[in-house]
Amino acid sequence: MAARLTRRGRAVAAVAVLALVLGYGFGGRSLNAVVVPAAVLLVAARVYVAYVPEPDVERIAPREGHQGERRTVELVVDAERSYPVTLREQLADGLRGDTVHSVEADGRTVAYDIELVHRGVHAVGPCRARATDPFGLWAVSFLVADPNSVRVFPRVHSLDDTAALLTGYVGITDEREQFAGVREYERGDPLRDVNWKASAKRPTGDLTVTEFVGEGASDRVTIAAEARGPRADSVAEAAASVATHLLDAGIAVGIATPSGRLDPAHGDPHRRRILGVLAAFEQGHLRRRYRDEADIFVHAPESGEHVSVTVDGEDHRYAEFVGSRAGAGGTEVAA
Repeated sequence: MAARLTRRGRAVAAVAVLALVLGYGFGGRSLNAVVVPAAVLLVAARVYVAYVPEPDVERIAPREGHQGERRTVELVVDAERSYPVTLREQLADGLRGDTVHSVEADGRTVAYDIELVHRGVHAVGPCRARATDPFGLWAVSFLVADPNSVRVFPRVHSLDDTAALLTGYVGITDEREQFAGVREYERGDPLRDVNWKASAKRPTGDLTVTEFVGEGASDRVTIAAEARGPRADSVAEAAASVATHLLDAGIAVGIATPSGRLDPAHGDPHRRRILGVLAAFEQGHLRRRYRDEADIFVHAPESGEHVSVTVDGEDHRYAEFVGSRAGAGGTEVAA
């Protein structure tokens, strides 16, 4: 905590010093009427800010969201005694919003919106709290509220119109009319395939799933993503869109990037984990083993010409799956 003179305080101090110099040089005792009150005021104000208690600021911030969305941040401000305080939040470059807020430190809450501008893992905070004396002559600052991390997911493009194309490349079928049998439940199996009647008859209570003709290992897909050039954002969007499309189709999806890897699974929590990995996706080289083991390889060359989707050894431009439609937020899809 360091107290400093404000602009107004410096002006008062300058006037007092000037009056003192003039009084000393020209013998103007009447100037003492300026010097003494100004000095007393400056000292009293300095003593006041010396006893200003540090405010307790709690930040309630979103943990994640999609690029282009707006989310609300709340600051709860309290102190041993009530006094007005000005809060200045620090936002990372990937976030945008109002950063200066005035509030009474008596347990009140101030809320403001932030826009999730760029994909990535960004920080909200720290926060600097500034208080002044009643005359605005001295100010004291406190660094409060440690930073919160916000994961900004990549944009997801709709692939509904090309579902048959994508699933056809991967070898996924939806032939569920002919019964093939039952087997034990395995992690990643969709809940829609759980055979509840057969599970209830098992003495151990273990779950079983129904298998249909045409289903097999292709119900689990691993997507690998790599950007060797400047198209990391485009690759992340393409990988997120393909993963979301397959998850919506009931396929267990895994992801492999230079910085993270997840095994195939289902469900919304797993969807968010995949998007979280792609939020932190950066330019770099993927391990060859991950690339070779993947069913779908989303990548962009060093030249950054376009994003490609490789399935079963064949390269396809991402434009084949999404076309030139605009993605979320009105930006053109990088093909």
